[in-house]
Amino acid sequence: MCRLCAVLSDEAVLLADFLLRPRMSLVRQSYAAQERKALPHGALPSMAYQQPFLNADGFGVGWYTPVAGEVDLPCVFTSLKPAWNDPNLRNISLEVRSPLVLAHIRAAGPHLPVSDSCCHPFKAGRLLFAHNGMVGDFARVRRELLAGLTEYAFGVAVEHACIDSAVAFACLLTELGVKDEADACREWGADELCSALQRTINRLVTAVGGRDESLLNFVICDGQRIVACRYATAPSAGGLQDGAEEMQPIGATLYLSAGSRWVASPDDPETYRMRKGADIKCGTAILSSEPLTAVREEWLPIAPNSLVVCGMRRGQTSNIDILMFPLDARPMPSLSALLGVESSESTAAAVPGRFIGDDGSPVAGENGRKTPALGALDNDVWMSLTGHTEDVNCVASLFGGRIVAAGSMDGTLRLFDVETGKTIVVRKHSSHSGPILALLPLAGPSELESATSSAANSPRSPIAPFVASQSFGAADDDAGPIQRLPSEDASHLLLSTANNELRIWNVGACASRRPGEAVEVPCLLCFRFLPNQGQLLALAGTLDNLALGFQSTRVFRLKLKEGWRNLMTCKHRSRSTRYFTCNVDYNPAKDLANGAAQKQPSGDAMKGAGSLIALDTSGLALPATKGGPSAPKFCHHSLLEPLHRIGNGHIGYVRCLAHDPKTETLVSGGGDGRVIFWGRLGQRAAFPHGGPVLAVAVRGQSGEAFSADSRGRIRVWDCATVERGSRAVLAAPHPTSSAILVLIVMESPCGEGLLMAGDAEGKVRIWNINRSSILREVESGMSCCAALCLLEADVCTHRSDASRRWLIRIACGGCSSGAVHIGDVSVVETAGGKAVGGEEGGGGSDAEGEVRLADDDGHDVGTRGSRSREQAEFRRLLVLLREFVAIPTVSSKPQWAHQMQKGGVWAASQLEKLLGCTVRVTGSCIVARCGWDESKPLVVLYSHYDVVDAGHGWESNPWKLSARDGFLYGRGVADNKGPFLAQIFAVRKLLRRGRALAQPEDESGDFVMRIEMEDGDGDGACGSPSSRAVSKLGAAAAKDCPVNVLFVVDGGEEVSDVDSVRRALREAREDGWMRGGVAGLLVSNSAWIDDDRPCICYGMRGVIDLELCVMGAERPLHSGMHGGLVPEPMFDLMALCSSLVDPTAVPCVPGFGDGVRPPKEEDHANLKTAARNFSPSQLCERLGRLEGAPVPTWLQDTQGAAVEALRRTWLSPALSVTEVGRGPLHQCGRHIAHKATCVISARTVPCQTQEEVIASLHRHLRHEFDKRRSPNRLEIKTLASCDWWEARTTSHVYRAARSAVAEAWGIEEREVLAIREGGTMAVLPALEAELGCDAVQMAFSQATSALHLPNERIASKVLARAVDAIALTLVRVGAALAAEAAAASMPPVPALPVRLAVAVAQAP
Repeated sequence: MCRLCAVLSDEAVLLADFLLRPRMSLVRQSYAAQERKALPHGALPSMAYQQPFLNADGFGVGWYTPVAGEVDLPCVFTSLKPAWNDPNLRNISLEVRSPLVLAHIRAAGPHLPVSDSCCHPFKAGRLLFAHNGMVGDFARVRRELLAGLTEYAFGVAVEHACIDSAVAFACLLTELGVKDEADACREWGADELCSALQRTINRLVTAVGGRDESLLNFVICDGQRIVACRYATAPSAGGLQDGAEEMQPIGATLYLSAGSRWVASPDDPETYRMRKGADIKCGTAILSSEPLTAVREEWLPIAPNSLVVCGMRRGQTSNIDILMFPLDARPMPSLSALLGVESSESTAAAVPGRFIGDDGSPVAGENGRKTPALGALDNDVWMSLTGHTEDVNCVASLFGGRIVAAGSMDGTLRLFDVETGKTIVVRKHSSHSGPILALLPLAGPSELESATSSAANSPRSPIAPFVASQSFGAADDDAGPIQRLPSEDASHLLLSTANNELRIWNVGACASRRPGEAVEVPCLLCFRFLPNQGQLLALAGTLDNLALGFQSTRVFRLKLKEGWRNLMTCKHRSRSTRYFTCNVDYNPAKDLANGAAQKQPSGDAMKGAGSLIALDTSGLALPATKGGPSAPKFCHHSLLEPLHRIGNGHIGYVRCLAHDPKTETLVSGGGDGRVIFWGRLGQRAAFPHGGPVLAVAVRGQSGEAFSADSRGRIRVWDCATVERGSRAVLAAPHPTSSAILVLIVMESPCGEGLLMAGDAEGKVRIWNINRSSILREVESGMSCCAALCLLEADVCTHRSDASRRWLIRIACGGCSSGAVHIGDVSVVETAGGKAVGGEEGGGGSDAEGEVRLADDDGHDVGTRGSRSREQAEFRRLLVLLREFVAIPTVSSKPQWAHQMQKGGVWAASQLEKLLGCTVRVTGSCIVARCGWDESKPLVVLYSHYDVVDAGHGWESNPWKLSARDGFLYGRGVADNKGPFLAQIFAVRKLLRRGRALAQPEDESGDFVMRIEMEDGDGDGACGSPSSRAVSKLGAAAAKDCPVNVLFVVDGGEEVSDVDSVRRALREAREDGWMRGGVAGLLVSNSAWIDDDRPCICYGMRGVIDLELCVMGAERPLHSGMHGGLVPEPMFDLMALCSSLVDPTAVPCVPGFGDGVRPPKEEDHANLKTAARNFSPSQLCERLGRLEGAPVPTWLQDTQGAAVEALRRTWLSPALSVTEVGRGPLHQCGRHIAHKATCVISARTVPCQTQEEVIASLHRHLRHEFDKRRSPNRLEIKTLASCDWWEARTTSHVYRAARSAVAEAWGIEEREVLAIREGGTMAVLPALEAELGCDAVQMAFSQATSALHLPNERIASKVLARAVDAIALTLVRVGAALAAEAAAASMPPVPALPVRLAVAVAQAP
């Protein structure tokens, strides 16, 4: 077997740093490999490749050098020499730097050639591929595998001598659908690579058929990410020789190490370590067959039959996301969302905090100082506790905030006395355990309580000196009583974590410590885990039910209280610490069946035991009790239980945990961008978060949970009804806010709750949960606030105005050169929930919120008249529309790809900010869900954000929204950015309305808590920008909203990219996003037949595009020298085109009209109603015919012309020539084109099948061409084929939409025109089939809206009423289904009244 190594970094790394210099470098592994798969016991090596240490059959290294604006193509260097003896490898490694490197050292398998062409990594386009292992029984299956390859993949296999690794790579290229070298250079998605790799493994395993062992460790690089797998199969029973023992598939080893930077020790250049920062950003990831260092705790072994993805999210260049999941489960669809389109990181610089001494000078030093009295309200007081040599990862409050525990990157645990600022205890994990990653104080069992009972009566309080000195600016007798928050003095156990290690410390002696007295903090227990689970990143729970979250993506429950007495009775020699190694895969039933209870395994090799096994630091097991067990003994392995089965947990690092004792719910957040809720019986619910979840917290009194991600968002959940999804989103105060790394919740005696969040810019935000307001945004003085704990807090109520002053003491840790910052923060809150004084909470909105769109008379569009909330909402819609139009999301041209990505990020962010949706992105398609109540129906709203190119002929800038005569002009305002925003604001209206019904006295507006400037109470003045949190989706809104909504926002509608939408919906369905079915589909992408009468569309024609190409000579000819000598291709083409229709434009192709369904009575009625206001002159104008110009005979009938025009457009098939290829025109001569092309567009109607239409056109064109007896050649190619669509006019969604449009426009329902369209929307029938529901087209563009033409526009009045129409449609759908359920004696679906009072915005 071979050795390989892949490195991904956010900056270019030197190849020598992992190929040559480390003491266990890849080159050293070529002659001294330590973890080559061993032969069976007693077997001798029969060939060189079976030597467990030698790899000398060639090597190779590939790297990428990114160049802006160019495709990332790799460079590969290979050689047949031994890697340790090649000077070229050394010279290259010492000079080349790259952010992505893949290196491989080969050990050839049996019967495989050794040549330069066989050296890995293999290259195809932008892909690099390496393999460690072998394909079982390859000599037998090679021909079968080669036969299934594409032409290009077969060439790649032949280029590399058709060895097993090359054929495996060729199978991967086949699964990816690579057709040629240019196709191999395209950009791949993470989900595409993962799915193709799974199919490749299935293809290989199926071919081998269990006859031999296969070792399939594959690594793929594409310039942006690394996708690797560890997979193995053992021979099945039928494939074993007689007498052979059946093997378990173990697989070749694969390890992962990730951190902020891979650096060499300054003392020893051969000693490398993976440094990690408190900001938890991953800047470097290394996948290797063997660890490159001797510190094995830094290397996470990848589980057998697993897949690993390392990649950076688009828009970010400083953080690598790592996902891991089993290969027997489908790759999570959230891969596209996590590693695809994402918002950019914040670029705001951190502002240093204030650290003030008594004399005004900065505070520093080991001894610290006493906290002075709190000064002015805007002058917070900070002190610094120093002693650590590296960044502080975690902090914890002990004994009511008198002591702060801090864990650092240097691996030390320090306990500080907050009153004096001195260090009282310094302890350290084992030498190789790495940094301390998490701390959790807990109350110990009863036998430890007496040692710390005196701590509860301690009169000292570090906050007492300055509480009495505070004044609200009024008389002392006007201030109410000070209410102190209860402290948790019973916490005398402290749990700390490191790399694969959990320690439990007894800190009870610190409770009664006197000043200057030395105390002892012994380590009672130390747990390690086999196999190595990597970093233990998170802790939560109680001593009876302790949850552990690992880097290996696994979550375990450790029941310490259950086995506490048994654990503490085990003591070895003079050591006070009890060491235990827990087998995470321990299965007591299996061990008892195999007699494992009578065995005594030793050290790290144990696989489980039936008796208690304690290990010292050397890993040796203690001797068993003499005489053997007479009764079942306690087994410490049984205390550890996995919280999930394989396949339904996290697939990224478990970053954070929180436990709600009220509902017995555990909340976990992962680097896979999901938050999972666990109950006692397993997983309750899992939801995508839109970014890696870095912090979670619970509020015990109310049962609320909070989760925060890397994009600065905080979601609010109700643990009792978490299956319904999040009920609020606390958005960041700035559009580019950074990641939130820590959350804590504080309760006050008066029932108020505070939520504090620390972010990657060093800011701490303080929210009032009950009042839905942000109180403060505090600078912690750190470049990154990664740890936060509450030490003490008091709240004082002012009697005169019921305002409150919060006095909060917090401890912060993070990137601060090893210091812990203690801050005394004060916040004054008025009775209305507004914060006053102090530092402003994030400032308000930008100037964009004050932009007004005026018409020619100078009136503000959408804000004329009273400044009502409805008009303020419409004004916000216009501001957002202006932002959206400014992004040229042209999907048809590659040069606009970056703008397409920007537009997708913008659309996704608005769904999150305005509605609190859960958003996922698949390719260019955005899927977002609002509402998860399974008792309500689900309605899908479709729109698209891509547009056609603007072209020429505009009277104003197409990418800048302008208002004239009551219309809004700009590319995409009508098709389809305006309707998309109308859908969002329609759902907002329902949510706001539901909230108003439950809380009519509350005037806050939105459903996403966001600090921004809003209109005042009607006098035109702006509200205070200080800290008003407008917008919250309350629980009442979630209950009163009649439906759940699924937004499907397409980025490829204009280019008919239906596959992306299908893939996005299928992934969403597989993740449970459409559980229970879909009640209806609303599409807002149609137009009226005139400018006055609202319409609803119930049918569209299909389209088939055929390209005709007539080929003549091999080169162009000259009209003077060759004209008249041979039949010209253009004449043949014109003859074919002229044979398609008669002079009245009626198709005359035999069989073309077969199968056309006769018009229904409903169609005839709709035709007559729609044609009522049409005149022949209007028709001529629309057809571009000048007055007095000749017109077709049917148009001369003044009575029936309008009906005939609509009939032909709606219900008749048609043939058109849309493009004609011309020959070149040269200045030096007139050439005859040797090739003539055109595109024929065929429009189809109900009951026509695409196959029959295409066949009839082929027959006719071939017949007409053969009649000419031309020597030229005719080629026919199908370019596009989209089916027709027809709505079911008796469905709930159609009837609801039509009546909703009537109410929104204030007309009778019969006055809403039911129309068909002659155009085609390719995605509509595909959506209807994929969702399995009825659909309806709601038209919000007028006939003169100039869709796809210059000067595209939409009337502001129509846009405002579109919001009402969509909202009313959703209400009616919910009411209709509720009535239907009640009639069927089913539990009714909660719904709002059918007649929802919706205020219509006044517009000019």
